[in-house]
Amino acid sequence: MSRRNTTLHYLKYWQRQLNLQDWNLQIEFVKFKRKDNFNQSGDIDVNLKTKQAVVKITHETTGKDKAIILHELLHLKLWEYDHFCELHLKPEFKDKYFELLEKVIANLTEFFLMHDN
Repeated sequence: MSRRNTTLHYLKYWQRQLNLQDWNLQIEFVKFKRKDNFNQSGDIDVNLKTKQAVVKITHETTGKDKAIILHELLHLKLWEYDHFCELHLKPEFKDKYFELLEKVIANLTEFFLMHDN
């Protein structure tokens, strides 16, 4: 099975598991370019109004596509809360909030992967 087909399979699987079937989800392979040289493996672009999202995965083969897709879909699952906090938190608290959010999502990703049949 090609990488594209495998990632689409993971996307549909986690979409069902996280009860996100009402979303139109896409996969896009990208080359992340960050000024801080952080080795980014995934991201998600979300449109709440249309319930569409694009999960972006590094074009480099990492062997972690299943985890990356799950991680990004967990961001989607928490998106409205995340967006609310971004709008209403004082600027001096935003970095700490996003650092904590990323840790929680990483822990949830590990949990779901460990308990996946």
